[in-house]
Amino acid sequence: MIQSKTPNTLVRLLFQFACLISLQCAWMSTSVYAHEIPNDVKVQAFLKQDAQQLTLLIRAPMSAMKEVEFPLLNNLYLDVPKLRPSLKEAAELWFTDNLKLWQNKQALKLTGIQFARISLPSNRSFASFDEAQVHIRDSNWDLPNQLVWHQQYLDVEITYASQNEETPIEIDFGLQRLALQVAIDLKFQLLNANERAFELNAREGAVLLNPSAMQASWRFMQSGFHHILSGTDHLLFIACLLLTATNWLQLVGIITSFTFAHSVTLIAAAMGFAPSGLWFMPWVELAIAFSIFYMALENIWDPKINRRWMLCAIFGLVHGFGFSFALHETMQFAGSHFLLSLLSFNVGVEAGQLVVLAIGVPVVQMLLKKTYSKTGMIVLSAVIAHVAWHWMEERWVPAAKFLPTFFSP
Repeated sequence: MIQSKTPNTLVRLLFQFACLISLQCAWMSTSVYAHEIPNDVKVQAFLKQDAQQLTLLIRAPMSAMKEVEFPLLNNLYLDVPKLRPSLKEAAELWFTDNLKLWQNKQALKLTGIQFARISLPSNRSFASFDEAQVHIRDSNWDLPNQLVWHQQYLDVEITYASQNEETPIEIDFGLQRLALQVAIDLKFQLLNANERAFELNAREGAVLLNPSAMQASWRFMQSGFHHILSGTDHLLFIACLLLTATNWLQLVGIITSFTFAHSVTLIAAAMGFAPSGLWFMPWVELAIAFSIFYMALENIWDPKINRRWMLCAIFGLVHGFGFSFALHETMQFAGSHFLLSLLSFNVGVEAGQLVVLAIGVPVVQMLLKKTYSKTGMIVLSAVIAHVAWHWMEERWVPAAKFLPTFFSP
């Protein structure tokens, strides 16, 4: 009898073990889901400076605050009466512990988290600084009984001691860990100034709110320099020029025409003299790929050095619009130095271009020895044409979606 029951006992034990494993896996998957990093999070913020302090109002989704244990009922609904200490803990962990503010390059002292509360997704108080502050300070929360914790917002008011001076103020929210992509909608009003707005990516790091002329100029000069060196399409266009004009005398007229042309469209686009429709950027990107493809093919066919300055002027106009797309997102950081920042970006682009030429001319001269110069130029141009052709194929897809716009009455 004992032997006949043994298989049944083993089966039951195996079944119980399998159930335990299943429950453990289910618990782990639920825990991971509850604490997984969100893809996109939007944070709203107001900053206001007065003679005594800087006041910062922040609204962020509670679902992104992974390391804070909020008191819950039935593991789902917020226990509102016990919630207040957890809100201060979340504000410290995610905001004041990471947030950095400087005035005139000196770190500002945190004076405290003045208020913290939860808000419903339907709340619209963050339309202005005054409305948001009144809402955050209101002790009567007037909330429904059953609030799912990860569907609500955390609103906080934080203050820093500041100097009564109109000196540069710099802020770093330090919210990179909040999500994979953290967008920060910041509206700020500094001493004796009008309210302005920034749309930030948390990865921007520290941002000057009111840069001096020198600070704005240096920032945009660096931006232009880095943009030309990281722009593969612009570099390949310059490479096409280097393959046929391998000394400085030949390059002077060509590069000057390209520089002048893209400077004109870059400045024009930054000042608003360019189409603003969604169709414009995809078609410019397609035209840039075509310019590289055409120049590479011309290298193979029969390059006419004496007329290349005209082609470079035409294609330079297109590339200038391409530069302007990168500049458009950063012009908000120019402060009151719009024109200076614009010119500085252009200077940075030209400086990067000169670096490319300074390195490229001797390298091309070394690679294309006299004996093999024609063959080498054709091979390298064919490679560039191949890359540009694939770019044209890829960029045609988004550009073609706007074709009905051109033909509609």
